[in-house]
Formats: sequence, structure tokens, C-alpha cells
Amino acid sequence: MEILNVLKCRLEIVDDTVSSQQLVDQLICDAPEEPLLHLTELDCVVKRHYDWLRNLPRVRPYYTVGSNDDVRIIGTTALLDCGYVCASKAEVLKVLEFRVDPGVILLERVGKNAELLRFARRKDVRVVFDSEEELRMIHQYFPEAEALIRFRLSQDVQPGCQADGEARDLLNLAKELNMDVIGWCFNAGSSCCDPAIFYTAISKGREITDHATIVGFNFKFINLGVGVCGQKDVQGQRYASYINRALEDYFPERRGWTIAAEVGSFHSAAAVTAITAIRGKRIFWNQRHPSRIDQVFYYVSGRVGRTCHSLIHASDPACPIVWKDRDECGVKCRTTLYEAGSDECICKDLQLPELNENDFMVFESQGNFARRISKDAEEVISPITLVYIRRSMWEFLKYLSESRFQRELILGSRFLKNAWKIEELERS
Repeated sequence: MEILNVLKCRLEIVDDTVSSQQLVDQLICDAPEEPLLHLTELDCVVKRHYDWLRNLPRVRPYYTVGSNDDVRIIGTTALLDCGYVCASKAEVLKVLEFRVDPGVILLERVGKNAELLRFARRKDVRVVFDSEEELRMIHQYFPEAEALIRFRLSQDVQPGCQADGEARDLLNLAKELNMDVIGWCFNAGSSCCDPAIFYTAISKGREITDHATIVGFNFKFINLGVGVCGQKDVQGQRYASYINRALEDYFPERRGWTIAAEVGSFHSAAAVTAITAIRGKRIFWNQRHPSRIDQVFYYVSGRVGRTCHSLIHASDPACPIVWKDRDECGVKCRTTLYEAGSDECICKDLQLPELNENDFMVFESQGNFARRISKDAEEVISPITLVYIRRSMWEFLKYLSESRFQRELILGSRFLKNAWKIEELERS
């Protein structure tokens, strides 16, 4: 109940009949001068969690705090009984505020940070390493830590050690140092959304596990890592066939293992819709037909973008939605979007109707929190975030908060079974 009390004073409960479309209309009407608005719907976080559990029943969601550190999202994932992946002291403290068991927190990127490792030791969280330097730092400042080795399959991905020789060498060294390595993490890279990579990763993870057994470790933890996209149109089923089959092939033992996946993007991205206004416009006229528009540049307030790729293209489902009646727009033309006040390109080669300054565009699946640094003021400028939840979902969270069997209640919920799909906004 304490978590609910924290959440209740920081969000608005709305009727079940209120659609996402209506909430966007309301925010645009109430706050037209704000630089960038984030509409966060906590219903989506719960629905994504249900979708994950029903498709991947052996894999426990671990929420990556760095994907979106809004305390209302963290509090919701705590009610859902998620584990957590943190990359800083501040992130760990945010999670611990909700009285989460430190044993379900993974701390990564400890590097040369002795202070961070001392903090990890005081809080008794698990740590991740992928190099000899990190391993020796952990040995020096947190020798009794339960540690996980992180590997990668591609040279282009960082961080992570090579899955073959380097991983074996690190495990050999860890044994010499009398460290307690309890499992492995896989890093597919945040820009990878190919579900087939998880089958290969799990097969490599089996090889690493077998070597660890020979060395003398008793592995009990698997973290499939990042690589799960968060767009509304991506469902857990996309990953289920590869991951479930690989687990059956390489880790059929169901007892004694904790199998996790970092679902920060999957849980948070679809929950947030960015609302941005056009603050500048530049028209390029066709040289052969001077009255015809060749291309338009728009400069929009705030930073928006993709969950899995850095640049949005015309075929992308994350293309902006023009929030204006089609009859009031101009003809369609080639369009490029830039962040106002910078030369950062957001979208290019889109076919959008001609718009005017102060018209609005809406971007879905923006929950991977992005902060914009003002070059002039040299300060962090965050979006204005407004958080909502439907009444029935709020009542479900209240019911969930009173139980110690969250997973069973979520999977057995008739309410979620009938209401797990996420609303997609209508496009002009």
C-alpha cells in the first residue's frame, strides 16, 4: 500500500472510457506553450508486463532503470515484482525507495569506480563485469559479491567480453581470485531488435556455463540482456519462439535457475507519447516549378526519436502523427524534422502534409527517456511529464499490492486477458 500512496499523489486516475486520443487532445488544449510534453499511461506498463509473462513464462522481467527513471514507472514495476538493472548509485537508490529486495538488483558498469563498489557492498546488490580490470576492482572492493559475466557476439557492441576465449579466461581468473560468479549476462546492443540473436546467445551461454562448471562455479542466473524493442506494434510473441525454444534446447532444467531479460524499453517505451510543436519552418521551392514545394524542414520543440534506431525513416511505424485535421493541411511533400535550436536531424524523407508553425506532431513509443541539454544555458531540460492510469487498472494494482503472488495473479487475471492490447493513435 505504501507504493500506491507514493504513486497516487503523482498521477491522475481517469475513467476507463478515456482514450489515449482524448488525453492527447486534452494536453494540447491545456498546455499549448510547453516545449515538449510526455503523456505517460501506466496502464501500458502493466499490459506489457502481462504480455511478456504470458509469452515467456520462464523469463522474469528485469526493468532497466536507465531506459526511463520516472519514479511512477519504477513504482509500477515494483508492484509487478520486476527485478532491476541499474548503472549508478542514484538508480539503485530510486529502486530501493520502494523497498525492493537488493537481491533482485543488478549493478553494471562499475568500471574503476571504487566508491560505487563500496556502495554496492553496503547494499548487497549483485554486480556485472566484462573485463579483467572490472573483475579485479570487484575483487578488491567487494570480494564476496555475487557477480555475473557479461558477453557479446559482435565486435561492434559494447560493453561485453568476447563469448569464446575472453569469457573463459575471465572465468579462470575469477576462480583464481576465489570470486563467486553465479551466471552470465548477454549484451545484444541497444540498437539490435532481431529476435533470432537470442537463440545464438543462449547457445553460447550454454558453452560459457559448461566451462564455468568445469572451473568449479555453480551457475544459477541467466540474464538475456537488452535487445527487446518497445514500439507499440512489437509484442512478446515476437521473441517467444526463439527464446523459449533455445531455453528448452540448452537449459531444460527448470529448477535452480533464475532467467531474466532486461525489458526497460519493452515496458516503458509504449507507455509514453511525446507531443511536440513546430517552432520553425523552412521551405525549399522546386527550381523548375517555382510555385511547387520541393521539400520542407520543420524545427520541433524537444528531442524525440526511436526506441531501437537513431533516425526515423518514412517506412518506420514511429513516424510522427500530424495532429491536425487533414482538410486543414497543405499538400503532402518531402519532409525533414530537426530539433529546434540544434542541427540534430530527427526524421528525414517523410511524406507529410504541409503544416504551419505552432501546429502539433505526436510521436508514439517514446518511453526511453531522453533529456535535452541546452547548449546556451548548459542545463538539462526535461519534458513536462503528465501521468495517467485508468480506474480499473488502478484497482487491479491495489489488489496486486496486497498479494505475495503477483505473477500468478497477473497471469490469471481475466481483466488483463481481455484488456492487454495497447491503443494505437489514429493517423491522418
